[in-house]
Amino acid sequence: MVATTMVGCTGAAFHPRSAAVKHANPGKPAEAAEKALADRDGAKAVQAAEAAVQAAPDNAQYRQLLGRAYVLDGRFVSAETAFTDAMTLGNRDSRTIVSLALVEVALGKNDAARDLLAANTDNVPAGDYGLALAMAGDPTEGVRILSAAIQDPSANARTRQNLAYAYALAGRWKDARLVAGLDLAPLAANQRIAQWAGMADPALAPQRVAALMGVTVNGADQGQPAVLALAPAAPDAAPVALAAASTEPAPVLDLPSGSPIEMAAAEPAPAAPALNTRIIETAVPASTPAPAVKAAPKPAPVRVAAKRDFVVEGPAAKAKPAKGKAAPLASPAARMQQVAYIKPVTTGASAWVVQLGAFNSPAVAKEKWTSMARVNGRIAAFPVLTSQATVNGRTFHRIAISGFGSRADAQTLCQSIKAQHGQCFVREGAPNATPQRWAVASTRGRQFASR
Repeated sequence: MVATTMVGCTGAAFHPRSAAVKHANPGKPAEAAEKALADRDGAKAVQAAEAAVQAAPDNAQYRQLLGRAYVLDGRFVSAETAFTDAMTLGNRDSRTIVSLALVEVALGKNDAARDLLAANTDNVPAGDYGLALAMAGDPTEGVRILSAAIQDPSANARTRQNLAYAYALAGRWKDARLVAGLDLAPLAANQRIAQWAGMADPALAPQRVAALMGVTVNGADQGQPAVLALAPAAPDAAPVALAAASTEPAPVLDLPSGSPIEMAAAEPAPAAPALNTRIIETAVPASTPAPAVKAAPKPAPVRVAAKRDFVVEGPAAKAKPAKGKAAPLASPAARMQQVAYIKPVTTGASAWVVQLGAFNSPAVAKEKWTSMARVNGRIAAFPVLTSQATVNGRTFHRIAISGFGSRADAQTLCQSIKAQHGQCFVREGAPNATPQRWAVASTRGRQFASR
């Protein structure tokens, strides 16, 4: 599935509380858990992994192993705790990040999943990140990232099937069928599209995640046993240190079974959407047009977090043709200019906002907003909202702009920001958001204020 880097807390300032007697050799139950995962025996995997964690409660790898076992058993609530504990102890494995993000999606925590992905943007293959982001409620950006990913020489059938699924999540069924058919027989492609359509309802997020991971939701999950709880250190412990992001190449994530994620394959042909990802920093990177079916010949490798020079796919402009002549096709840039001039609504604004980023401190957030407003004057015209989101014990300061009449207006402005290589995504406003009155001076001496 994925590979990512977690910028989080090391295990130095934490210690686990466990009433269990430590096993003389915790590696034995861990090996048993790995075998049970390979055999796809969820109950046995959970039993063995819990024994390994009881025996070595401060071992981050065992915590991650326990999370994978819970996922295989369909216990998403327990899996969220186990993966979070693994990260708290310093585990920065890519599959931990993406698995946790998908579990949060299954639990209805889309904002937390996107924030987690945005806070861990390095070393995650684009194919994984794009699908994870699409699952977390931003299929448009997921399509953009995966459209670029399939151009990479390393792209394979799984990458293309991820793109097909992202198209389906975006409601672009025609494109989904076309891309799915690149690697599947016509009947198998039709069956796969039908499966995806059957789970298109937003309320079926847990089932979508379960199908992606090849498991069944366990409705009886009561959470991880209290005896395995990870407790914070005493107040006089040393400050929590942030773990440095790894620069090692992202490993391929093997799922709870140790095999790639599959979406109910109709035949043993290419695998269904599995993740293969590279993440982004604090917001979502610039978008690209829907991909041509044929990949470009050997382009440079795609790095989602580093490259932002993609062309934007904008809505078609409604130009009036001259009498007697066909209207000329506008260039992508021209279409974007025609649709992107959205003015803030003073009364009756919708709840939709455009998030511009999530940063480590309020000061950095304001500095970044100022920089973006200077590049794109439209940003300064809209009211600024700030809010805080806590992801795995770490607080991020989010900035967003509001004042849109509809979600479509917010999406249109976001597209124009991406057209200038900016970063953004559309979401509903946070209930605890605080309005800000920030201003930025223009190069001609005038001052633009966000109301």
